[in-house]
Amino acid sequence: MKLFEAQPTTARDIETFKEEIVNVKSVDDLMKNRTLLKVTLSAFQLESEIDKYAMVEKMLSEDPEDKNSLVNKLVEPRWTKLSKAMYGLNLDPNFFQNEANVNLILEGYKTNEFEKFEGTNAPGIREAMYFDRVAGGVEEVSQVLADKTLMHVVRVGLGLPESFQSLEYEQQKARLAKELDMDDFKDPAKIDKMVERFLIMTEINNTDATANPMLSLFQPVSNGGVGPMPQGVNIFV
Repeated sequence: MKLFEAQPTTARDIETFKEEIVNVKSVDDLMKNRTLLKVTLSAFQLESEIDKYAMVEKMLSEDPEDKNSLVNKLVEPRWTKLSKAMYGLNLDPNFFQNEANVNLILEGYKTNEFEKFEGTNAPGIREAMYFDRVAGGVEEVSQVLADKTLMHVVRVGLGLPESFQSLEYEQQKARLAKELDMDDFKDPAKIDKMVERFLIMTEINNTDATANPMLSLFQPVSNGGVGPMPQGVNIFV
């Protein structure tokens, strides 16, 4: 973490955020400062959405308690967290005078960027760290489907091919309901096993199977089907 925080870009963004965020009194102020907006969005794993100006502004401005707001139509966990955390800026111009609100974003930013930093060392590390951090709060299959990173870890861990994602939502939901025991998400040891299996499958998928023919036995089927190989794998065992 110390090595990560010492990176020039990261250190500069954190320092800029600390210095300038106290001058932000409205959503409009935040939208006009790209560095502050980038840090804020990154805190919720949404940094890639920074150029979707109209959408970001709506998410920051609309009441998350209003069932007609855009955030409630999307039902995407990252946007929901952003909206709920930031709506207070619409109500209180001194929102960022509260140190807790500033620290919430900075800690989220550091966590997300650190996971990205670690992910550059090996395929799957970022996703594994994210899954390990948030899986304990998962209670329903729909939550897995709504979060693309959670879904990626589960899909790869189960050995499901990418074509699984092209199925209808209810088909995906029914299949995962059979494959997953949601109570396992409450057990840290079983979450660790899920992460371990995901990393193993990620390594296999990123290794040339011709170099070791045994690896081909663990590859997902390639005939367009959605069944993993081998069938009936318990990703928590």
